[in-house]
Amino acid sequence: MIDFVKLSGSGINKVYYLDSVDSTNKFAKLETSDDDILIVADYQSKGRGRFERAWQSDKGKNITITLVKKLDISKIHLVNFYTSYVILRALKEITESSASGSEGLFRLKWPNDVLLNSKKIAGVLTELVSINDVPKKFIIGIGVNVNQNLFPDDLKEKATSLSKFFGKDFEINGIINAIIRIFYENLMLLSQESILMELWRLNTDIFGRQVRFRLADNGEELCGEVVEVSDDGGIKIKISDNSNSENISTFYTGEISFIY
Repeated sequence: MIDFVKLSGSGINKVYYLDSVDSTNKFAKLETSDDDILIVADYQSKGRGRFERAWQSDKGKNITITLVKKLDISKIHLVNFYTSYVILRALKEITESSASGSEGLFRLKWPNDVLLNSKKIAGVLTELVSINDVPKKFIIGIGVNVNQNLFPDDLKEKATSLSKFFGKDFEINGIINAIIRIFYENLMLLSQESILMELWRLNTDIFGRQVRFRLADNGEELCGEVVEVSDDGGIKIKISDNSNSENISTFYTGEISFIY
């Protein structure tokens, strides 16, 4: 169970600990209207990510949490980029003594994933309760693969965990505490768009890569080279075609999904 004492000075007002729940994000939306609330579950039966993809997690092996936070910001895309950056910082901190030269092992993948050695280890699902509220209430779901070593066939080449990579189990409560502490200690970055996005860019290796992706609106599959991620969260891709002209398109969260 999560260590309530360590969280007491973090900014969290209340913690819900759930043995099992369909979705921590759904629980947050239905069960609480408060601010600075953390929901922790040992198991999610219907955890999900972008495009309603299932987030599969063994009971008691991984982190499945939701943070409810009200923020007075207008650029809502920053919360997604900020949270993934926070998770990366926390994982680097937790593992810094586990492997020499681990600095470049953790990287950010547009728009909301954290990779370990090029495989997905964590993801973020941010939901806005009402775009017209001031401050705005965000439901921030976080999933991290910690001590799970077996993955379904369709995921075992795409996903990994701390335990699988480093060859030892990690203390889940300590990672949750690190994520929450770093989240609250660096909230000023949400008012510093260019600095936050530059920190995000410094921790990704996606630029210059050839990628395959699918358009959300019609399912068309395209290929191209990633050129940039701009401050507004858009990813610029130079589309591959049969012409010699440069066709650079900008896409935003929800408009495309990468194909592994």
